[in-house]
Amino acid sequence: MPAIPAGGRGEGTSGGRNLLLVRTGITFALLASVVSVHFREPELFLAGGFKYLYAAVVLSYGWLLLRFALWGSNELSLPVSILQALVDVAFVSIIVFATGLYDSVFAFMYVVIILLGSLELFLKGAMIWALFSAVSYVSMLYLQMRGVLVPPGAEDVHLAWSQFLRPTLTNTVGFLMTGVLSGLLGEDIRKTRQRVQAREDDLQNLESFHKQVVDNIPSGILTADMLGRLSLINDTACAILGVRREEVTGKPVEKVLGGLELSDSRTESRLPRSEIFFRRADGGEIFLGFTASPMKDAEGKVIGRVVIFQDLTPVKQMEERVRIADRLAAVGELAAGLAHEIRNPLASIAGSSQMLRETPELQEDARMLLDIIERESTRLNGLITDFLAYTGPSVRNVGPVNMADLIGEVVDAVRAGEAREKGVEVEKPPLKTLFVDGDAEQLKQVLWNLVRNAVQATPPGGYVRLDLFSQLRHAERYAVTTVSDTGKGIDPAITAKIFNPFFTTKEGGTGLGLAISQRIVQFHKGFIEVRSQPGHGSIFSVFLPERRTDDHAGGPVS
Repeated sequence: MPAIPAGGRGEGTSGGRNLLLVRTGITFALLASVVSVHFREPELFLAGGFKYLYAAVVLSYGWLLLRFALWGSNELSLPVSILQALVDVAFVSIIVFATGLYDSVFAFMYVVIILLGSLELFLKGAMIWALFSAVSYVSMLYLQMRGVLVPPGAEDVHLAWSQFLRPTLTNTVGFLMTGVLSGLLGEDIRKTRQRVQAREDDLQNLESFHKQVVDNIPSGILTADMLGRLSLINDTACAILGVRREEVTGKPVEKVLGGLELSDSRTESRLPRSEIFFRRADGGEIFLGFTASPMKDAEGKVIGRVVIFQDLTPVKQMEERVRIADRLAAVGELAAGLAHEIRNPLASIAGSSQMLRETPELQEDARMLLDIIERESTRLNGLITDFLAYTGPSVRNVGPVNMADLIGEVVDAVRAGEAREKGVEVEKPPLKTLFVDGDAEQLKQVLWNLVRNAVQATPPGGYVRLDLFSQLRHAERYAVTTVSDTGKGIDPAITAKIFNPFFTTKEGGTGLGLAISQRIVQFHKGFIEVRSQPGHGSIFSVFLPERRTDDHAGGPVS
C-alpha cells in the first residue's frame, strides 16, 4: 500500500478519488463522441482511426479498473505514479495519432494530463508528465517525418524539417512551461493542504482536550440552548444524576434536573448558589448544590445556559454529624451539672420511704403511696443513668469484635423474647465475617436498641431483617450493619429529630435509646444513616471502621 503524504489519509483518499473521476470523465467523453459518430454514420464503425480511439478507451478504462482494484482511491507511490503517467501519455498519444498527429487538434490534451500529474505528485509529477508528453509527441512527429508512422486516413507524405521543428519546439516548451507552472501551483496546493490539515489536527486535539477536561472535572456540567433543551452533559453529571448521555440529550433541563429553574434567557446575571433535593432514577436521594450562568458566543451574545453542580450529600451528612456533636456537647455540660444534684435528693427520698415502710401502724393507703414514691424514684434514677450513659459513654474494653457473632447473639435474644410475643419474624441471612475495633458490650447495646425499635415498629406478621457487608465510603472501608423493618416508616418531618435526646413517638419511651446508640457509634468513629419511606418501613445502617483481617489474626473474638 502506498504511503499517504502529509495531507492525511482522509484527504489523500479524497484527492485520489477525484482524479479517478476526472480520468473516467475524460474517457467517457471520448467514448460518447465516438459512439455518437457511429450512430450517425454506422459504416465508419472500426474504420480508419476509430479503432485506435476504441483502443484508447479500452486502455484507459482497463487501467482505471486495475488501479482501483489494487490501490483503491488512495494516493500512489512513485513507481505506480510513473506507470499512471505512461498510461495517461499513451492514452493521449493514441488519440493524437488517430486524429492526424501533425494535423491533430487534440495535442492540447497533453496539457490536461500534465495538470493531472501536478495533482498526483505536485511539482515532481508535473515534470514527469511533461517530459513523457514531450518525448512521446516529439518521437511520433519524428517517426511521421521519416515515414515510419502514418496516421489513419493521412497521405504518406514526409514532413519537412521546418514542419517538424515548429510544433516540436512550440509544444515541448509549452509542455515544460505547463509542467513548471502547474507544479508550482501544485506545491502551493500541497502546502495549503498541509496547513489546513495541521489546523484540523489542532482543532481535533483541542476538542479532545476540551472533552477530557470537561469529563474529568469532579463537578457535574450541563449546558442548555435558548429553548432550555440539554445540549451537553459530562460524565460526572451522568454519574451524579444516574442517567445516560444519550437518554437526556435534547430533553428540557427541568426534566433532567428536577427542581432547577433557569433564569430568563435575556438576563445576564449569575444565579446565586442554590441547593435542591434530587431523587435519582434508581431511587437514591441526594442533595445538589448548583450555579447557573449565561453561555455566550465570541461576540458576547447569550446562546444558552451553563449549569455546574455537585453532590453535597456527604457534606450535608458531615454537617448533620457536627450539629449533633454540638448538641451533645451542650447536653453533656448540662448533664454533668444536674446529675449529682438530682441523684442526691432521690437517694434521700428512697431512704425515707423505706424507713416509713417499717412503721408498724402504717395504713394501707400510706403503704400504696410509698410504693408509688419508690417506683417513680427508681424510674427517675434509671432515666438519669441512661442520660449519663448518653452524655458520657466511654469505650472501655476495646478489642477485635466479630460483628457477625454479635448480630447472631442479639437476633437470638430478640427472637426468644419480644419478637415471639408480638409475632414478628427476625431474619438473618448467612453473614460474612467482619471485624471492628470496639467495646463489644456497647456495640451489642446499639444493635439491641435498633432491633427492639424495629420489632416495636413492625406490625404482627411482619419481619425485621439484619444484614452485614463491607463498603467503601469516603475513601475508608466500613463494616455496615443494616436493620430494616416492614413497619409504617418514619415521617420525613421528624426524621432529622429522631436522634435528639428525649425525642420519642412511643408511649412510655424515654427518647434516649437512639441518642445513646448514635453516641456510642460516634465514639467508635462511625456513624448511623437512616432511610425511610412512609408506608414502606425503615432501614438503619450502622457504619463502623472495618478492621483489616491481618490485624485480628490470633486475637480475641467477641
